[in-house]
Amino acid sequence: MAQKTNTYHHGNLSSALVSAGVAFLQDHGAEQLSLRAVAERVGVSRTAPYAHFPDKRSLLLAISVEGFRQLSRAMEARRKDGEPAREQILAFGAAYVQFALDNPNLYRLMLSTMTPGSEGGDADVYWQDLMAEATKPYAILNAEFDRLVAEPTRAKALSQGAWGMVHGLASLVGEGLIVPPNGGVEEILRTFMRAQQRP
Repeated sequence: MAQKTNTYHHGNLSSALVSAGVAFLQDHGAEQLSLRAVAERVGVSRTAPYAHFPDKRSLLLAISVEGFRQLSRAMEARRKDGEPAREQILAFGAAYVQFALDNPNLYRLMLSTMTPGSEGGDADVYWQDLMAEATKPYAILNAEFDRLVAEPTRAKALSQGAWGMVHGLASLVGEGLIVPPNGGVEEILRTFMRAQQRP
């Protein structure tokens, strides 16, 4: 029997269901996730989630929104006052990859829900929230590249390249196709950034 969460309080069922979904993904793939499964974890009736999520798609979108919020928080947790921009970028990049490795099922869901569905009603609201949250990791990187590079167009291009690189590393390391060196993922990122400085 699924373990019940302790997050539910009267009037906060929506958040409790999302938290239960995130917890479910620690041990199971998104294909096994359902409104019934999260209801059981929270300890409410099987029909209770439908007051907040009319279908599984709405629930998955809401969980992905929370996933991107957690990713942004994981990156921000690596922020240090007075840190040079280059070092801060490396720390943010490593935090991004580590989040994906620590939460592989959640991370896969976050990416898969980026493909638009036939949104409508509550699902459309969650889709808009997802679009807003999904760009925040990029914005965090971009702010540091703006500090590092004076020319905004170049800073944007570098930010996009860095975002693509950490996403690619997260996928490749997660699938075992890349084995990080002793210095970890951060060493891969550091070596790449050093190479970018060469003429």
